[in-house]
Amino acid sequence: MCNTVILSTQGETTIRSCINCKVFYLWHNNLLLTFKDKAFSAFYDVVEAMSFHKNCLPFPDDEDRVILHTPNDDICFAFKVDEFELFKEAMTEALYMNSVYALMRL
Repeated sequence: MCNTVILSTQGETTIRSCINCKVFYLWHNNLLLTFKDKAFSAFYDVVEAMSFHKNCLPFPDDEDRVILHTPNDDICFAFKVDEFELFKEAMTEALYMNSVYALMRL
């Protein structure tokens, strides 16, 4: 793995990036997803546009969760409302901090 910087940590989600190769590392619990720069922005757009209350489903434990598909069709997240909000905050903060680091390199 590259020499990365932390862009955001919210709840169970940590997002780091390698400034040189422009790869984002998104950790959530024990799952690690990697994204190139444009793919991360596209995934963010999907997450940001998703409404928990319009898309949630009841799960067997009587908790409502939203299913978030990842770019890999075989991997999905299932978030409770508070988990989903923290995940969205982490992605928003990560993009913001990535912009800050980019400006610092100029």
